[in-house]
Amino acid sequence: MQSPWTQSAFSILFCLSACASDDGEAAGGDGTSAAGTAAVGSDGSDGVGGSGQVDGGSSDGAGPALEPARGITISAVDANPGVAIPVAIDGQWVEGPDRRAQIPKGRNTAFRVYVDVDEAIWVQREIEAHFTVINPEGEEEVYIETVDIGSDSSLTSLQSNFLFGVLAEFMVPGAEFRVELYEAGGDYESLPAVESPPTATEGDALIGIEPSEQNMKIVLVPVDYSFGGCTAAVDTSDEVIGQYEDAMFQMNGLETIELAVHTPITVSDLDLTDPNDFFSFLNRIVALRASEAPDPNVYYYGLFDNCGVCIGNGGGCLLGVAPGTPGSSMGEAGSRAAIGTQFLSGSEVGIDTFVHEIGHSQGRAHVACPGGGSAGPDPSYPHEDGGIGVWGFGVTDFQIRNSSTHFDYMGYCNPTWVSDWQWKATYERIRELSSWDAADMADAMDRSSVLMGSVNSETGESHWWVDRGWVEPEALQEFTRLRYMVDGEVGAETPVAVMPWSEGPWVTVRAPLNAPEDYTTLELDLPTAHLVVPRTAVKALAIAE
Repeated sequence: MQSPWTQSAFSILFCLSACASDDGEAAGGDGTSAAGTAAVGSDGSDGVGGSGQVDGGSSDGAGPALEPARGITISAVDANPGVAIPVAIDGQWVEGPDRRAQIPKGRNTAFRVYVDVDEAIWVQREIEAHFTVINPEGEEEVYIETVDIGSDSSLTSLQSNFLFGVLAEFMVPGAEFRVELYEAGGDYESLPAVESPPTATEGDALIGIEPSEQNMKIVLVPVDYSFGGCTAAVDTSDEVIGQYEDAMFQMNGLETIELAVHTPITVSDLDLTDPNDFFSFLNRIVALRASEAPDPNVYYYGLFDNCGVCIGNGGGCLLGVAPGTPGSSMGEAGSRAAIGTQFLSGSEVGIDTFVHEIGHSQGRAHVACPGGGSAGPDPSYPHEDGGIGVWGFGVTDFQIRNSSTHFDYMGYCNPTWVSDWQWKATYERIRELSSWDAADMADAMDRSSVLMGSVNSETGESHWWVDRGWVEPEALQEFTRLRYMVDGEVGAETPVAVMPWSEGPWVTVRAPLNAPEDYTTLELDLPTAHLVVPRTAVKALAIAE
């Protein structure tokens, strides 16, 4: 349920002075604030005529001449489809290799324009900025905002710069932009005149919108839960599911998202307040995905409510878990699954957990942050203390996320948003998986099978089944081998891929299915466990046609 943007929505919802303080924080103090822009002409209209031209004065002779702004320059322009991405700095266009993240096509995007003033002569006054988007056919869409400028723009003061919202329909590959500054009133006559308005770049410059298809497919599996004294069903109303969809959309470089709600499954034989049964529930969701044989770019997510009880885990609370951090091949489709709780002690934690756990299924590891205590954090994370590094913007809720108060959603600190580093990585994963829609996925998957196992590395408990897929050669670990035994003798042997779950002692094991027809047991040696598994324990799932 992605909220549609309109020009009038920007005028109403982007209320810089009224909604945000000088440090960019809302009244709630969490570092988010309503963003603001104005695309308004001098007559108070929305500022855009049918041809995309400004309803008001212009410098082309169509109306009263506009006076180029004096004593001021444009220092930078950021595009923000979710994270701030510089597109111009100090009059120079920022080329693709120098950008921290990607700009998706077909996505509502905020643009922030920063200015520097000549302090020796500057007089505080209103300046009018024109932000123009030029599509590949040469058609222009002009946005106008007037801001009272007292000094150089500040990253933490929304009132010191210009903020524009560009609708998704204008965010197309090959589109260009132009920014110009004009005087909006008096108190400039004493300053040295300039021949042309300050601009962000020399001439029009490409926004740098990527051409790739960016889509995610997620099946949300709600649980009708009954165990002990708890009976609870997940709320699957459009309003609630729309919040899950919007959160995933906002924090990933997406053009579209497809979130389908599965028929509820009943769980009455697992205690979902107990860590062991909690992990068993993930095995059930992974097996459900395998049995239904969706396309390999489809994620499954089991959502439950255990009446808000903390799932104890060594003093913490388990909220969700994923069976590892799979790579970007079709063969790893079976690991694109996760589970999470909807509530904890009366507080809704489900949406943040959903984005975090699907993040693991996108191949993302934890991010360390102060006091977070996350397992196996990625040592290459570039921002100090797990911060997001750059300012974020919610394209469905119109909220600015302050880079100094927010943490990356793959950590355990709050409030969360997506960093530019995480955005770049998940964008590339989404691009890869989206490209499969143009390929013959069914043929590739139907021709291959893989042996899958979930193993508790502490107790040796394991669950095994056959799924569609394969193991990429580079994922095989030669030092960990699985043996297909025939009456006590080795019938075949193979290295396996072992991937730890995002939480707990469990690992996912994937092995090439090269078993002799008459094998009787499996044997697997892990660093902490030796497993002997009878063939009868390997489920040959009834995969849907």
